[in-house]
Amino acid sequence: MSVSQLTSNTVSNVAIDYSEMEQVLGHSVFPELFEQGSTAMLKRRKNRHPDCIASNPMYVPDEETAKLALVWLMAPLQMLSLGLQGHTGTGKTELALYLADKLNLPIYIVKVHARMNPQDLEGSYVLDVENNQTVTRKEYGPAAKAYLNGGILLLDEFDKASGELTSAMHLLVEGKPWPLEMFKETIQKNAQCYCIGTANTYGSGHDERYITSNQMDNAFLSRFMWLETHYPNVIQESKILEKFAPRLPLHLRNDAIKLANAFRDAALGVNRDGNVADPIQCIFSTRVLVAWVYYIQAFGVFRTLKQSLDSVFLKSVYADDAEIAIEIVNKVFGDDINRPLKDILAKK
Repeated sequence: MSVSQLTSNTVSNVAIDYSEMEQVLGHSVFPELFEQGSTAMLKRRKNRHPDCIASNPMYVPDEETAKLALVWLMAPLQMLSLGLQGHTGTGKTELALYLADKLNLPIYIVKVHARMNPQDLEGSYVLDVENNQTVTRKEYGPAAKAYLNGGILLLDEFDKASGELTSAMHLLVEGKPWPLEMFKETIQKNAQCYCIGTANTYGSGHDERYITSNQMDNAFLSRFMWLETHYPNVIQESKILEKFAPRLPLHLRNDAIKLANAFRDAALGVNRDGNVADPIQCIFSTRVLVAWVYYIQAFGVFRTLKQSLDSVFLKSVYADDAEIAIEIVNKVFGDDINRPLKDILAKK
């Protein structure tokens, strides 16, 4: 065996230390958040874990919210878990995925729902085959994996959890030793485990718009530091649409943003604080906006703007809001909404 082969084999047998950290310039990792020449330093994992997930390359973070989330992540201690509250499509999950990806943190996603029980977080025993024999082995759930391996534990839409589940998560979100009833063992939180929850509400219970959200007790809610996510402003959404639909003319992308904000005004008020008489229940989120401009292009030049808008949004509007929804669309687009894309492209 040659020296080079021996060296190669030796290196390949060395276990990778996924907990090893390195100091990096903030601008090199988050150029969207830190200006060129900034001396801000961040810590991140030196080696990328197999459970890391690539984030959306088209995602444009809100600078202030992302920086505050980084303050929480970079702090020597996480005194509280992080709660991201905001309306649907404001980028709560995208923000968590973005931070995890850039910092080489594995991310373990728990899709919370009302029928979930504590064992779904912990794991279960499964049957497997070893040496041609059936054996029973332990398989940790996503929350237990995050607790043991480190990384971000993302409790997605955790305001949909039942009272039984939130009671079982008190020690988990507080970072205390966590007993796994399924396995009759107690595990310690990895020093690099970060718990983030996303929610449409602040745990106040039934909401006319988010009818599956449950009320959560104050003891659970007080274990979170809360940041509120918002829909991007006009400039931010313009940058997003330019990434997704650079071939669409600027005037069409701008009109699409105007329509999105007209719906948000009708649903949430001009200040997005809910101060609006008789609000509509449908929300024109950034997710919907991006999908619409994408399908305007995908539907082709011979189909109308209304056809793609019907498919991504209008068909899902409640019957009680349908009439006012059409009024909003007509107010922003007028006759253009019923014209094929080729006619819109011909306009100066």
